[in-house]
Amino acid sequence: MVTDTAVPRPRSSLPGPQGLPLLGAKMHLLQLYLHPFVRLRELYTTYGDIVVLTRNNPMLVFAFGPQHNFSLLSNPDLFYASSEKSFEKVPRGTAFTHILRNNLQHLDGEPHQRQRHLMMPAFHERQIVNYHRDIVEQTQSLLDSWGIGRELDLAREMQRLTQNVVDKTLFGLADDEKVARLRAQIHKLTKVMALGAGLPIDFPGLPYRQALQLAQKFATEMRELIEQKRGQAEATDMLTVLSQSHDEVGEKLTDDQVIGQVFAFYTTAYQTIANALTWTNFLLMQHPHILANLLAELDEKLHGAPPTSAQLSQLPLLEGVIKEGLRLFPPAIIGKRIAMSTCELGGYELAAGTTIVYSEFLTHRLPELYTEPNRFRPERWLTLEPSPYEYLPFSAGQHRCIAAPFAMQELKIVLAIMLQRYRLALRPNLKLSVDFTMRAKPGMPVRIFAQDRQFKRTPVRGPILDMLEGI
Repeated sequence: MVTDTAVPRPRSSLPGPQGLPLLGAKMHLLQLYLHPFVRLRELYTTYGDIVVLTRNNPMLVFAFGPQHNFSLLSNPDLFYASSEKSFEKVPRGTAFTHILRNNLQHLDGEPHQRQRHLMMPAFHERQIVNYHRDIVEQTQSLLDSWGIGRELDLAREMQRLTQNVVDKTLFGLADDEKVARLRAQIHKLTKVMALGAGLPIDFPGLPYRQALQLAQKFATEMRELIEQKRGQAEATDMLTVLSQSHDEVGEKLTDDQVIGQVFAFYTTAYQTIANALTWTNFLLMQHPHILANLLAELDEKLHGAPPTSAQLSQLPLLEGVIKEGLRLFPPAIIGKRIAMSTCELGGYELAAGTTIVYSEFLTHRLPELYTEPNRFRPERWLTLEPSPYEYLPFSAGQHRCIAAPFAMQELKIVLAIMLQRYRLALRPNLKLSVDFTMRAKPGMPVRIFAQDRQFKRTPVRGPILDMLEGI
């Protein structure tokens, strides 16, 4: 709970490691970035469910477990997803500012509720069904480009696929050149935004100046496209729905809001879904008996064909496999909230402005919530019904990912088609690890075979062995 009848302990008494001389918290932050899974476990097992990264910095707190997840994610008026401080160095009124601010994950209070309400038609169940055919077509097109006996980087191929799906479902354009131009602008802007964040100075030649210019260029092209979409009657792509959506009194999303939300969806959707497809395939390759059972389910229901929208709900083992993959490899390792006023959390007083980090990854590995938490056991989902704060691959509360149904549909369709068509074999003795963004390092090299059901586990090496049992 956030509050308690007992007198809260002062934040100066929060447990945690000592800061290093001269370096303070910097070395601990670097360790967290380089070895996030190991470091999170160490903090939790050594210091408990509420801890500071360094004892001399009570403004950065880690709160672990479903009780703290509930406190942080079910109190949006107290714990904000972002603060004005996050944007204080960004020039107001620029396209760059609008792109950063108009992101559901960065909005709070009434602006968040309003934009989410106006965006819902694009992610309603009725609309999600409209994306089904595009996902099937893009999946089949990618698989057609594979060749039996070839070795491919599965992680890269899944990125190709999910980008193509986002291109088609989001923009709905037949003009491949325009889609390629928009995609290139988004990727370049994402890159220079990351570089510019370290030195936010508007000076010629610096990444920050490039980010401002690229944002303006992207926004200009998007405004032209939005104008076209607002005049279309029958189109069902996501951008058209967002451009035409209105509430009960006729109020619509502004162009700036549509542009920001499109950028946010594009940059998060393709990578997180690609990661999920990569790791779920890896887990299936390492568990031949589960893969055999899943193929039997697909054979019985689909007979080699792509799943229809109705059939997606008739594949319980496929759903369990996906949920278990998202449990073990969630889209994000950590999330954060900011205390907007002095409050209590876990028996400690926290000051206004404190950043509190929670961890989806650590929550999903708690043995009190999941039997054998480091094992891939999809069958657990036939009976398991965790609370939204015990299982949160798409976050929880008011900021739960609006595109979660879209992601689940894409994961089911892609896996059902791919597994029926091909058998993948991991490169033997691959040294495998996971980076801070949940990507496979150094990728996921696999050899492609026709689906002959000759399943066998391939030995792997590296840090991945510390994250999973039974592989």
